[in-house]
Amino acid sequence: MKLPELSASLLAGLHCFSIVAETMSFTRAAEQLHLTQSAVSHRIKKLEQRLDVSLFLRRPRHLALTNEGEQLKQVVTEQFSAISVKLLELNRAKPFGDFIISAPPTFAQRWLVPRLSQFANTFPDVTLHLRTRNDLVDFKAEAFDCAIYFGHGRYSGLESHRLMDDAIVPVCSPEYAIQHGLYDNPHKLAQCQLLHDAAPWASASLSDEWLYWANSNGIELNGTNHSFDRADLALEAAASGMGVAIGRVTYIQDHLASGRLVMPIDQPVKSPYSFFLVYREEHQGNAKIVAFRQWLLNQLGNS
Repeated sequence: MKLPELSASLLAGLHCFSIVAETMSFTRAAEQLHLTQSAVSHRIKKLEQRLDVSLFLRRPRHLALTNEGEQLKQVVTEQFSAISVKLLELNRAKPFGDFIISAPPTFAQRWLVPRLSQFANTFPDVTLHLRTRNDLVDFKAEAFDCAIYFGHGRYSGLESHRLMDDAIVPVCSPEYAIQHGLYDNPHKLAQCQLLHDAAPWASASLSDEWLYWANSNGIELNGTNHSFDRADLALEAAASGMGVAIGRVTYIQDHLASGRLVMPIDQPVKSPYSFFLVYREEHQGNAKIVAFRQWLLNQLGNS
């Protein structure tokens, strides 16, 4: 026997049959399906003709299933139940609702926010709440879905995904570089005012970033120090001629392109830390986090 083609009309007939078989009434089935009683009866007759079997015994006061009807009812009920469960899962898997993100202030301003409209347009049912901070999130006590850290990537109880590495290099205004003879002369830094990001990563001291660059290049620093609690503030101070800041390559491209900042000592050093997306291990299947992680990787060209 040739198997019937699984068409839209056959599926509609099977759905109609499942309702009639459940209610054992053309009238009640018609009410649930928002059809007339005659339309329901027509669909059942058409299904029986399609399958070449009788599914119901039509008696004066009630319906009864034939043996073939009983068998079909069992299969159809199981399959439609499985479909309903899967549809519910798919609906739950669709990103929606409030999504609270923590990110370092300068990373948020320089890299994330200029791109964030693309995520919002792709997932219109997600309501974004971005909060900036330099310290780590206490996921057990704070209602954050995920965070972007600049660090080592190992955090107890958290899932961690490397996003990108970075490099650091001294930057200042063109005028400051000429005035202090800094071009290709790193030892002149000892006579300069050094501008520090006071919190380049969690638990860092205000001089850690400068010292890491200097030690990597075998340079001694004796300059006076000024510090800022955000990297972008140190960069703005450098652009205004206040001194020399350590610039992360991720943050300084616009300033270099515009000429507001220069790299008089072109000796970049790979940063000791990287950017990571982190969230609680038990939330790794969260639809919003999965969507945000994939979007980040797409933006970075790592997908």
